[in-house]
Amino acid sequence: MTQVNRRRFLSGGIAVAGGGVLGAFGVSGTADAASDAGPRQLGGGEIGSGWTFVAADGTAADGSALASAESVAGLKPAVVPGTPLTSMIANGEYPDPLYGHIVTDTVPDSLKDTGYWYRVAFRVPKLIPGQRFWLQFDGINYLGTVWLNGSKVGTVEGAFKRAVFEVTDIVAKADGVAWLAVLVGKLEYTDPPALPSYASGVTRGGRNGGPTGVTLKNGPTFFCTAGWDWLPTIPDRDLGIWQPVTWRTTGPVRVADVQVTSTLSPDLRTAEVAVELALDSAAEKSVVVTGSLDGREFRRTVSVPAGASSVTLTSKEIACLRLDRPKLWWPNGYGEPYRYRLQVGVEAGGQVCDERSVDFGVRRIEYTTPMRSPSGTVSQCLAITVNNQPILVMGGNWGLDEALKRIPRERLRAQVRLHRDANLNLIRNWNGQSSTEDFYAECDEYGILVWQDFFCSTEGPPPENVARDLANIRDCIVRFRNHPSILLWCGGNEGPPPQPLIDGLDALVAELDPQRVVLTSSAGDTGANPVDGYRSGGPYHWVPPAKHFSLNDGTQWPPFHNEVGSYSIPTLEFMRKMLPEASWEHPDDFWADRDVNGNGGNGGGAGYLRLTAERYGEVRNLPDFARKSQLMNYECIKAIYEAPVAHMRSAGPYPRTGVIMWMTNPAQPSFVWQMYSHDLEAHSSFYAVQHACRRINAVLDAQNFDVVVANHSRTVVRGTVEATLYGLDGAEFASTTVRVDGVAGSDRAVVGSLASQVKGVPSDIAFVRLVFRDPRGAEVVRNFYWVENPERAAGFAGLDGMPAAAVSVIAGVSREPDGLEVAVDVRNIGKSVALMLHLQVYDVRTGERVLPATFSDNYLNLIGGEAATVRVRLDGEQVRRHPEVGVRIDGWKIDQRASRLRGRGVAVTFNQEALATRPAVSTFGR
Repeated sequence: MTQVNRRRFLSGGIAVAGGGVLGAFGVSGTADAASDAGPRQLGGGEIGSGWTFVAADGTAADGSALASAESVAGLKPAVVPGTPLTSMIANGEYPDPLYGHIVTDTVPDSLKDTGYWYRVAFRVPKLIPGQRFWLQFDGINYLGTVWLNGSKVGTVEGAFKRAVFEVTDIVAKADGVAWLAVLVGKLEYTDPPALPSYASGVTRGGRNGGPTGVTLKNGPTFFCTAGWDWLPTIPDRDLGIWQPVTWRTTGPVRVADVQVTSTLSPDLRTAEVAVELALDSAAEKSVVVTGSLDGREFRRTVSVPAGASSVTLTSKEIACLRLDRPKLWWPNGYGEPYRYRLQVGVEAGGQVCDERSVDFGVRRIEYTTPMRSPSGTVSQCLAITVNNQPILVMGGNWGLDEALKRIPRERLRAQVRLHRDANLNLIRNWNGQSSTEDFYAECDEYGILVWQDFFCSTEGPPPENVARDLANIRDCIVRFRNHPSILLWCGGNEGPPPQPLIDGLDALVAELDPQRVVLTSSAGDTGANPVDGYRSGGPYHWVPPAKHFSLNDGTQWPPFHNEVGSYSIPTLEFMRKMLPEASWEHPDDFWADRDVNGNGGNGGGAGYLRLTAERYGEVRNLPDFARKSQLMNYECIKAIYEAPVAHMRSAGPYPRTGVIMWMTNPAQPSFVWQMYSHDLEAHSSFYAVQHACRRINAVLDAQNFDVVVANHSRTVVRGTVEATLYGLDGAEFASTTVRVDGVAGSDRAVVGSLASQVKGVPSDIAFVRLVFRDPRGAEVVRNFYWVENPERAAGFAGLDGMPAAAVSVIAGVSREPDGLEVAVDVRNIGKSVALMLHLQVYDVRTGERVLPATFSDNYLNLIGGEAATVRVRLDGEQVRRHPEVGVRIDGWKIDQRASRLRGRGVAVTFNQEALATRPAVSTFGR
């Protein structure tokens, strides 16, 4: 049978399983894991294909039968890692319910009401004397019972706990093939589905966690799948073997764990590295610990007892564990996120028994700064310093990496890379729902700090089984603590967990990872030395930019805000992809299943649509909604980040220390809380974040029209800011140049004000262009705004009366060994302002967008005569799938006849469907 490996199981391109091809041993479904029958003790691989599954209530077979060559009826191909629903989609039983469907109308909610048996046969080596065989499960949701060759070998409880089983005796008798069966147990507490209703103005009954929230009693699972204001009820609740299953062989001594800690000196000149090995030995032995770090090798002989033991290595015994002038791990935008690689192994009797490699970073983190709170007391407030550099946290919340847990490494890599490219430096892993090795490894590589929550939320009752919760927390800390990206541990979401969980978590961090801070919850800390000065609490809906500046003007407590968000409408193409055609022009329950009601803060979806029309004029059709929404996205989400940027450090009495947007990564196709779409298209929200979070920026305060230079770099910046104001006709009506004598690193300074000039705008709307230049006159950054005349603020409907812009677009392609680069030169060749020019790369044959494709810039705003060059990189796989690509452009108002388009080896066109915003008769909502 054709097998589907979940590591290549991408949303938007679902593979289909079926057929009847036999495995390599003539056994249907035998996995293709490589065996290692040579003299070496070490071997292993992932058991990623050949799996079948069946609902537990649909078979009478038990573990002993399924873990054997016995024929069992009813088994179907399974995606592992994956969930029952992803397997059913792959097998063609259901369409992808997130696109063009209401999830709960498409897939029966009864999928959650049974457990599931998974089965696979895989090749195993002939063991040599002293060799041991291990099975490892990196994640089973929710309860797992494992059988091998007719024998029950163990259990695991909770989605975030690994299970490692020694099965040497069973494999020694296996004769080359082992039969593995896993019973995935269902959740102990579930609710009926939460249903979407556009007319209600709230999301799924206005309650997160299902109708009663009882799902949260399960503790360490994907409780958001009960239904949240950003996620529909997932019918199987993401049960399944959702992380890889692997096998490995060792000699008589196994390296069960490696912990690497580094202590960086205050002057950053030296680092002391300590290595602790957790060993599992079949008998008391004298062993040699070998390894290398930074090209320097070491050996040390130690005696280990039978069973579990530990060995600690420091620079006192091993010189290379002291690093002089170490290369440091820096957050994104402050330096290279350098990682060292430690190789370590154990030898006995001249043979390598086991070996591991660990990538780690050297960095020094301080977590707080003293501030006087409104009560008059001085408290230690959350304010991050890395390697002696104060860091303004600019982050994004992840609710779940993907709704159906379709998270191959390639997709996770693209998601984290988008955060890097958006100039963010932190991801909050909300309630630990995205805890995988791949996630942290990508954050390590891209310099993204991780605020790591655990599994408790205030949206329902607390976990019932505290011991199970703590066991999952313990394993997460042990498993991921070597990652330099992890900033801190946090007990849960928005409110304190039960006291036994608080006490248990505090004790675990003190025991296992004392270098990091642990917070009680995302809303406050109750520890022995509590961290203060942070909160959640929104707003979660659209507000005008001035509101964000008023909330972050340095006078509001607390200084760190870890949840604030807005609507974030995707492109026209994606809206048409995620909705059935009958709903394109008629908001309904299909829109509600894509979360258009948000948290009800703007009066639900209908209220947001009215607000859009009030601010930018009547919405005529879906393309018109798409273009007006991109402006709504851009001005609000840009202010979410620019407001803290403009009031960091020297602003007072409460300078901003961090902001984490709710949310940046969407778990499903959505209208809210994202900076790119579920198919990884970056829409205007992404570029709003990217432009706001530049390390050196010139910002216009939307509350008082101050001009602020923000400097996130480590050095003083000097130069000039040129501010120019334009009317709706594109003509300049005011300008000024101010000198910037010096803005300290990690600080900001008000360098001027445009209040009087804005009040003098000849119409209701003005465009403001800020350019910061260095002392030699070179442009460092430019920023652009459209603002209302504060004397007669009336919204931006008048933008439709501005003359259309004429543009020149010239695109070319340069091919490289591992892909190609598309370079697009865009110039405003007219007098009117070219507003929100939007570029897409598309497949000329199909018209489909090429994704993911992060442009160096997009949603361009160009005054008359101004130009920009945009570059987009496509990898080799994208080039193979899309051998002929083109560039298309749309924007607010474009004079197509006066514009000039030219391609050099690439087609250049107008996006006519996106530009078709003026139907003869308005159709939207009719």
